[in-house]
Amino acid sequence: MSGTYSKQLSLIGSTVLSSPLYFSVFLMRFSFGLVLFTLPIYLPKDEFSNLAVGMIAAAYPVAETVFGPLVGIVADRFGRRRWIYLGLAISALVLFAFTLRTEVGYLVFIHGIEGVAAAMIVVSSLTMVTDVSTVSTRGREMGFYDFANLGGYVVGISLAGVLVRTYSIVIPFYFGSALAAAGALFAYLKVKEQSGASKRFALSPVETMRFLLRDRRAAGMFPIWLSVTIFIGMALTFGPRLGPSPLFTSFLLAGLVLVLALTQPFFGYLSDRYGRGRLMMIGMLSLIGLFFTLIAMFRLHLELPFVAPFLAIFGLGSFAFAPAALASLGDLAPERGRGTSMGMYSVVISLGTIIGPLLGGYLLDRYGLTSIFYVGLVILVLALALAIIIMGAGFTTSVSTTNK
Repeated sequence: MSGTYSKQLSLIGSTVLSSPLYFSVFLMRFSFGLVLFTLPIYLPKDEFSNLAVGMIAAAYPVAETVFGPLVGIVADRFGRRRWIYLGLAISALVLFAFTLRTEVGYLVFIHGIEGVAAAMIVVSSLTMVTDVSTVSTRGREMGFYDFANLGGYVVGISLAGVLVRTYSIVIPFYFGSALAAAGALFAYLKVKEQSGASKRFALSPVETMRFLLRDRRAAGMFPIWLSVTIFIGMALTFGPRLGPSPLFTSFLLAGLVLVLALTQPFFGYLSDRYGRGRLMMIGMLSLIGLFFTLIAMFRLHLELPFVAPFLAIFGLGSFAFAPAALASLGDLAPERGRGTSMGMYSVVISLGTIIGPLLGGYLLDRYGLTSIFYVGLVILVLALALAIIIMGAGFTTSVSTTNK
């Protein structure tokens, strides 16, 4: 069994490294992971409140929210490839600019520009994955995409902890800038775009949105994505500040993201075989179980060995949601409006990562760490209930949508 799984991991790794598109995504997240971990500790606690850090962190998803749909529109009309290497080139300049000044207003602006670059890369690359996959393989391909995405974060976060511990705190920004520049050159030379339907006949954003919102399965996914990304925004923003040391925290976060990355192709394959809705339901119920366990641990002062099995089971199960939901959105997106559909996805996840840092900063300053778990649990339960109301039986049935 272990030998078979090792072969599968080897296949996943070789697929990501040999695919120019997936490798470009890996380089993007590698560079972003360096800054993602470094930025919260780059801002001293005695000078920046948690709320101020949350405002700086939220600038990225605010910009991604605004520009994600615009990138989707131009990707549908003018092609996908160019926005990937242009986004990486902008990232190279922005990551270097972080080292020049530390005023809140300046950092908000710079982080916002990074959000624009992220929208260019994420929306375009997700649309290309949708283009080259089919309903029967889309879960697996989205799993590969998530593996490249999260694998970059693993390496970036781990290396950031080492660099901060060993060298100056600004070194990760310099390294990330150079990495993004290399990624831009690589994407320009290697990423190729599959020819598809004539771009002149791309659906308008209004037509695409009307199409998606009329489908109960597509509409029902959006509150779930929002709730999940609120918690992710909190964890990534304040995890580095709350950890015992930068090195230990970076390895802890990287380890969690690594497990997430390794499970994405597997859960994507299961969604291809057993249905997107079932895997999404498993993911959401597991995430709710995880929050219940964390609350019980803090409230009842339970020892870690006692709750560790529950944390492992619920934590692993919660990872089932992302590849199934991405594949489902790809299934439901109209062929001539895939870029706009992924732009809408970008808006929803960006809203979550706007709300997460701001809400998390307020809760930490006012009520402490445990308040985040209570509020997070309420948000998750409400989102799941709303999704079930919207989607009805479609939540647990397999997706059989054909390409449109």
